[in-house]
Amino acid sequence: MFETDEGTRLDLEVFTMRADPHDLKYGYYLSPNFHKVKQSTPTLVICHGFPDDAWMWARAIPHLVKLPYRIVLMDILGFGESSKPTDASMYNYRKQANSIAQILDKENAPDNIIPIGHDWGSGTVQRFYLYHGHRCIGLCLLSLAYQIPSSKPFDLDETNKTTAKRFGYPQWEYWNFFTAPDASQLMMDNLERFWEVNNGIYPSPDPEEKGRDIWMREMFCTPNAMREYITQTGKYKGFTVELRPYAKDEKLKQAYLDRMKRDGFEGPVCYYLALANNTMLEDERELCKAEDNADKKITVPVLYIGQTGDWVCRTDLMSDAKDLGLVEDLEEKVVNAGHWCLYDTEKSEEIAGLIGGWLSKKFPVKH
Repeated sequence: MFETDEGTRLDLEVFTMRADPHDLKYGYYLSPNFHKVKQSTPTLVICHGFPDDAWMWARAIPHLVKLPYRIVLMDILGFGESSKPTDASMYNYRKQANSIAQILDKENAPDNIIPIGHDWGSGTVQRFYLYHGHRCIGLCLLSLAYQIPSSKPFDLDETNKTTAKRFGYPQWEYWNFFTAPDASQLMMDNLERFWEVNNGIYPSPDPEEKGRDIWMREMFCTPNAMREYITQTGKYKGFTVELRPYAKDEKLKQAYLDRMKRDGFEGPVCYYLALANNTMLEDERELCKAEDNADKKITVPVLYIGQTGDWVCRTDLMSDAKDLGLVEDLEEKVVNAGHWCLYDTEKSEEIAGLIGGWLSKKFPVKH
């Protein structure tokens, strides 16, 4: 059974499977009657991001299970019921895409998959589409826009310089903390402070920004800020940010504290190390060989949902793929919320409604 933080019990049973060739365990939930609906019914494969697990979708799932689609709700590698290797190369997108494909094979899911992902889950489902496009009929991305494959090695310093010129701040600055040798232990030692990092709200004092929430920019896109806040040093000695209303829910916070105390951060930070150390470079180069960008194109309908308070996964970044002609059928929506808005009951309902409306329009199910 899958229980929401509000005590609602949903008839989603947890399953596990060990994926070849690395014998890594994946945990996942199936919607009620998964194997009893018509084979023509599309399957939604739903993935979360960092530092979450499948439970992040708990407030949206009650709305999504009412839709006439199958659901596979994943714990991606490093979280929840899935394995938590500390070898960054295991977090390779292609390996994870192949593991998801094995789960779908095990459950006899036909080739009518609509992957849905938030944050790193968005990155994972994007690459699932690129490597297993023949299985997909649609794609839904939350927060993280399409990350276009590149044949060039990833250089964090150079990327931050480039984004500082483009946006006025270094977009990926926080990676310097997450990839540091002591990051996992510091987050573990200061779990409540890290909860505040992710779920705080701080209206801008700059009159030109008209009270816009800038907390994510301050924490994620400012050198040393996350480290200083977590350790209560420097600028953030003696300062505690105001929490978003949902983050004041003690049951919600305790579930996060218990999970991270159990699972640790050593596995989750490997997502950042895997890209920063270019462990996927050869796979990305394979996607860049076709002269007409055929292997980069998303030819199925795409829904992108961004959040106004997300300074890292900016709401305008699908424009990069659009300008290159890499998305043929794109619908974009923006929600007035922060990056982790799926923990908010009202915003989860709004997002589920956007997904449901798009699904019914693009992939109607005949009864």
